[in-house]
Amino acid sequence: MARGAEGLDVAGAVDVFEEVRELPYAIDAAHDADALVELGAGDCLAKSDLLARRLGRLGIRVRMVRWLYLLPDVIPEVEELPDRLDLHRAVEVWRRRTWVLVDATHDPGLAGAGLTVGRWDGTTGTEPAYPPLSPRWVEDRDSAEITGALRRTHGWVDRCPPALLARWRRGYMDWLVEARGRPDDSGPRSRRGSPS
Repeated sequence: MARGAEGLDVAGAVDVFEEVRELPYAIDAAHDADALVELGAGDCLAKSDLLARRLGRLGIRVRMVRWLYLLPDVIPEVEELPDRLDLHRAVEVWRRRTWVLVDATHDPGLAGAGLTVGRWDGTTGTEPAYPPLSPRWVEDRDSAEITGALRRTHGWVDRCPPALLARWRRGYMDWLVEARGRPDDSGPRSRRGSPS
């Protein structure tokens, strides 16, 4: 078993990351780790929860981070929404005396559609799944900022006509399914930028 400078199982950590990343990203499935294990698909909340839990079992220090981003402009319904602002959640791990981002949100099948699919070597950070529009806020430290961001995103969701929101969600899930059928033309990087 290969151990990194901090005495941690780097290969095991990368395996955990890849196992979680491989689970399909879906906004209409799991929203926490337990449901993700049961359903086999989930959103950033579920995938970050499961990743943090499993990396923690390996003795790796983890923390949850959040930031604002824009919902991707990939289906027509997004233009009808009152706002595109959303709050993303991912994991940071303590590596080499600093916190690094480890974002396993998008499964590799989405790379061909232009969504960022992270790769992790166990030491340096991944690219964020969505370009940040705010600083990274740490859960349990930046509670006021996260609460304010949640209020802002929930505010437009609450104002949105339910039929429109349902149409956008269904359209986005259909787009994700279709996107997985596209070839990944990103080459060896397997990472492309765009928000969820």
